[in-house]
Amino acid sequence: MRKALRTWHNTPVLGKHPLTKLHIVTHRRIAADYSDTLEDRGRTLREVLRDAINTFPQPPVQAEQEKNSFYPDKECRPYVILTERFINGRNIDYIAAQLGIALRTFHDEQSRALHTLVDILRQWEEAQETKTSLPPAKSSSTTDYTIHNLEALPLHTLPDYGPLPLGSQMPLTRNPLFVGREQDLHNLAHALMGGQTVAIGNTGTAAATGLGGIGKTQLANEFVHRYGQFFYGGVFWLSFADPKAVPSEVANCGRVGAMDLRPNFADLPLEDQVRLVKAAWQETTPRLLIFDNCEDPELLFEWRPVSGGCRVLVTSRRAEWEPTLGVNTLMLDVLKREESIALLRKYNFAGEAEILNEIAKELGDLPLAIHLAGSYLYRYQRVVSPADYLTQLRDPALLEHPSLKGTGISPTRHTQNVYKTITLSYDRLDPTDAIDR
Repeated sequence: MRKALRTWHNTPVLGKHPLTKLHIVTHRRIAADYSDTLEDRGRTLREVLRDAINTFPQPPVQAEQEKNSFYPDKECRPYVILTERFINGRNIDYIAAQLGIALRTFHDEQSRALHTLVDILRQWEEAQETKTSLPPAKSSSTTDYTIHNLEALPLHTLPDYGPLPLGSQMPLTRNPLFVGREQDLHNLAHALMGGQTVAIGNTGTAAATGLGGIGKTQLANEFVHRYGQFFYGGVFWLSFADPKAVPSEVANCGRVGAMDLRPNFADLPLEDQVRLVKAAWQETTPRLLIFDNCEDPELLFEWRPVSGGCRVLVTSRRAEWEPTLGVNTLMLDVLKREESIALLRKYNFAGEAEILNEIAKELGDLPLAIHLAGSYLYRYQRVVSPADYLTQLRDPALLEHPSLKGTGISPTRHTQNVYKTITLSYDRLDPTDAIDR
């Protein structure tokens, strides 16, 4: 593995590496319609290695003024080490200094990262070999295999984080700051996999709903990175925020590097791409589809597979769904107070428990507000203490505080302005409804 990474930028030499003989590499090369030359073999192996490296927890995108330093979070070090050392060609001493670790620690962590990378490729290779040797999807042995794969999903304990199946389309990395929500994760697992309203073999749908900023997308993201490994056919995250863009989101699932439905998939008209993807979704192969920001029941009705092995997880501010849709609704509440304090501590370790408790109380334990407050305390920790910040929050114009307007990095790529987020939820209220009034 080390030799392959060292020749990352020398494509013909990389094409001679034994890893190019892996089934996953050959399958990718054929699906992409690459030639059987050293150049294209190396090119394909590099794509597969890049996909594997991208399964590691990644640091948030850095602000312009912070681009000369790496994110110090320990969970993100393997990704930083592999990308900076082998892909970007950085010096070992430089990387270790930026991470704030000794050279010996660097070498130990690099070795563990390389071993993990090998394990990821081994898992993908075994899955590809099994897929290649299986009979057509209609045979009982295929169904038995895919259901067995789902039966390994734990319903009463939280699984460890694991790499997503090859071909998954997941734009969000795991958030190392995620706290709590264990019962909600268990509820999602039951609803999608073993609950009374979901039957294996039928399309199961669960919706995480609630006020904007309540943590719906974060919960779905955490679920993917813990449970996605059990969905043999892959995980596919689709944004439903713009209804007009949904067909393109769906078509993207069938491209080379995703489901690899056809070598010439990219050359087909959009409507043909969509048709092929929707047909694949109705196979028995278990896949996890996330419809993020799906607010329109008609959209869900139009795009949710009517049969097959797919499970659909919806995030939405909508609290009620048509009974005919069969949606199992999971209503999210604000964080528990101890969870809010734990999240604040991830940003500011020096804060006194009593002060952090009062900050969480002022912010109503709303996850988005807690995240923004923590980011603000971290960014200005040298000039603003938690006690000073609490005093500022108690100003009548609370929502106008700069910390709640979201100038930092969004782990979900959504709006990070508490006022705007609450306004979006408020605008959904029906003035003719007695409860909403």
